[in-house]
Amino acid sequence: MKPYWGTEFEETNLKDIENKIRQLAFKRLDIKKQRMRNLLKIAAPDEALYREIMLSLGYKENKVQFLELAMITPYSEIRKLKDKIAIELALLHRAGFIDANGKLENFDFSLKMDKNVWNLRGVRPANQPQNRIKQISHLLSETVAKDGIFNFFKSRIEENYFDGWGNDFKLNQNIANSTVKKIMNFSGIGEQRKADMFFNIILPFFLVIYENEQNEKLKEFLENLYEYHKPLSPNSVIKSMMRRFNIKNISSVREYMGLIQLYYETKEKISHEQI
Repeated sequence: MKPYWGTEFEETNLKDIENKIRQLAFKRLDIKKQRMRNLLKIAAPDEALYREIMLSLGYKENKVQFLELAMITPYSEIRKLKDKIAIELALLHRAGFIDANGKLENFDFSLKMDKNVWNLRGVRPANQPQNRIKQISHLLSETVAKDGIFNFFKSRIEENYFDGWGNDFKLNQNIANSTVKKIMNFSGIGEQRKADMFFNIILPFFLVIYENEQNEKLKEFLENLYEYHKPLSPNSVIKSMMRRFNIKNISSVREYMGLIQLYYETKEKISHEQI
């Protein structure tokens, strides 16, 4: 079997690669949007968005566990807790990390995960589930005060709407970077992690919302953020793909997402060829 990289791509010029990456970037976005559409068929917007954010906190080691935590502590219950301390206590109790008996009123203490279901070995301290729960409690308490997590982000997006995009890519990028920072301006989570959350969850989620509302101007606004915002922090997949194609740099989230999708499609093709 000839290596995949030496067959389809050996005669591909840089322009072809750029076009391929662009197509795959929007394919990746479409995949994420379809996931959001499916979620919105089975859950209210607050619950759907909350579940996706909670799921993302677990990375690969604890994704399922965070989703279970979100299911046994739904956003409707989070809203009743109101302040950060109560939300943090509730989530840590339900996750099985502490016993909050007597520290919360009108709370079902019988719902509780077994602490042993969490994967803690090899997880960096910042990514330990206890720390992620404490961090996300900041955001959840802010959203409760703003009429829910759905309205929290929807109002942020609409308050920061911009339609003055020009032909200067660098200027557009500066505007996109600052706009996303404003939308994601809340405590508890680092800037890069908030950017990841925005482009992997918030943006595709609200693209579906605005498509359903037939709101073309806000849909285009979000698509421009995807087009112009600086790339997310490079991971091992991005670095390997750039080496494969001798790409010196990437300039936007769109290119970043295109490379990730190219990696998965290439990986899938190799698997098929090896069968």
